[in-house]
Amino acid sequence: MNLALMVEQVPNFMLIFIRISAFMAFVPFFNNQGFVLSTKVVFAFTLSMILFPTINYADWHIPGNIPGFILVVSQEIFVGILIGTTLLILLFAVQLIGRLLGFQMAFSMANAVDTTFGSNDNILGVILVMVATMLLLTLRGDHYLLYAVSKSFEILTPGSIGVTRPLLDGLSEMIVKGFEMGFKIASPAIVLLLCIDLTLGLIGKTASKMQIFFVGLPLKISVGLFGFTLMLGFVLSIWGEEIEKLPRYLFHFFRLMRI
Repeated sequence: MNLALMVEQVPNFMLIFIRISAFMAFVPFFNNQGFVLSTKVVFAFTLSMILFPTINYADWHIPGNIPGFILVVSQEIFVGILIGTTLLILLFAVQLIGRLLGFQMAFSMANAVDTTFGSNDNILGVILVMVATMLLLTLRGDHYLLYAVSKSFEILTPGSIGVTRPLLDGLSEMIVKGFEMGFKIASPAIVLLLCIDLTLGLIGKTASKMQIFFVGLPLKISVGLFGFTLMLGFVLSIWGEEIEKLPRYLFHFFRLMRI
């Protein structure tokens, strides 16, 4: 009897494991390409085993046919991707600040590997993303994510998930908000660096024999690093507020997905 009950629960466990695996494939730190795949699978399986006894799956309606089950599996993957992508959108706003400043400071060639986004970026953007990730762990952002994953099984039961127009509008608004936040925070330092460029241009016109490049580049880097240091605390304070709002964002998206 117990064996038959365990066999009946295998599809439920598989759906939980698939959602958590998709989540871990996109969430920062675990989405690093250098992270061993087998270790990700072990983490996802262990987390699924921990959450499985706490989830009420009595009301789940899992299709008995293969096409219906594949559709439910694809929905579970989408939910996991959505949770990880929501955090990546917020991190992108932080990365955008460093990218804009680095471009104005001629750091475009000073690239480093950004393991969070899997691409090369200027050194300021990489530093900001690393500091933001550490702050995420310090402020228990990982707890917020795990709590959201656990509650997602209550709000979004398998088979009741859909990609709705309000959901797409909500994601678009969040992306726009990320761009807006990044531009607003970086704009004072960018304006200051543009004023330096304008001043150096005027000096170059009046004193044509002066080597503006050798004077201007160290000046821009010095002023840019000084402005970056001053605004770092402000950036992290705003990022800390966004971390606390993370469950609210996710629950809002969960409700928009429910059909």
